[in-house]
Amino acid sequence: MKKNKKRRQRPRTIAILYHDLTKEDEKEYPDREHIVVDADTQETVFFVRKLLLRHGFRVQIIRLTGASLSNLKKIRADYVFNLVDSRKLEVRIARILDRLTIPHSGSSVDAIQTSNNKLHSKKILQKQQLPVPKFSVIRLSDRLRRGLLPSTFPIIVKPAFEHCSIGITSRSVVRTYEQFKRVVMILRKKYRQTLLAEEFIPGEELQVTVYENGGKTTALPPAQITWTGKARNTWNIYGFDEKWDKGSAIWNSCQFIAPPKNVPPHLVTQMKKESIRAFYAMQFRDYARFDLRYNPKGCQWYFLEGNANAGISPGAGDAMTASVRAAGMTLDDFVLQIVRNSIH
Repeated sequence: MKKNKKRRQRPRTIAILYHDLTKEDEKEYPDREHIVVDADTQETVFFVRKLLLRHGFRVQIIRLTGASLSNLKKIRADYVFNLVDSRKLEVRIARILDRLTIPHSGSSVDAIQTSNNKLHSKKILQKQQLPVPKFSVIRLSDRLRRGLLPSTFPIIVKPAFEHCSIGITSRSVVRTYEQFKRVVMILRKKYRQTLLAEEFIPGEELQVTVYENGGKTTALPPAQITWTGKARNTWNIYGFDEKWDKGSAIWNSCQFIAPPKNVPPHLVTQMKKESIRAFYAMQFRDYARFDLRYNPKGCQWYFLEGNANAGISPGAGDAMTASVRAAGMTLDDFVLQIVRNSIH
């Protein structure tokens, strides 16, 4: 009598979504900053594809533009890995994914919209009694006056509805009322949106990655911005140039290390614990990143914002990569855990 052969399970198929810009798409963008940010996913796509193939998955690569979103409804896969980080497309894509029956990586459309609204994010964090710097809201209709200042100087001014450090440079930090007025006028003219004026916290800039791990939510060791060359940001912030001006002196000099050098262990523990609280408060899913500032003089730290579906980069100096390694993991482990949250 022949023994029944165990049927071999077919490999799971994972569709990787990413956005790309056509020349026609670029014409609709208001400035070069947004084009640079929205065209920067190919390295991550290549990394995730290679990783998944190495671990026995079948992989589909789906390139999306503004004109091709209807293709999402035709996906035939066991899982969707959403690498779309386009301000123009990510909400629309997340809305479609939430309606499909296929499991997908990352947060819901509601959480992404919250993440993209710095004002709403801060109010959620405040409601949970989590530490945030003093801030004020400057609407386009507001007449500039000293009453709009949130605190004593220095103050940082930034667009309220941008992501990826768009609109944030060393010039965003001001020391006087005249500088404040000038920066507000420049940002109003360029971005045509509500602005956030925030108490600037001198000291260290940190990022905390939080991820779900088999029913448990874990915060990785915070990553701290540091400088390896002569070029450095005057205010020690992770602005647009540090993040996106690839090949420049400031970009080459800017690196993240983990764990942080100058933060006492009990505060690191506190940051991680409170970042998990913030993860739940903002209703994130799978993984997210929180940006923090730490003032060593008063041993005080503050949340700046939370980022749903934060960028995954294999670069050694990337904050998430540094944190993953400090936790004794590889980026492969991290990405595979995101997938295993939904398929086993």
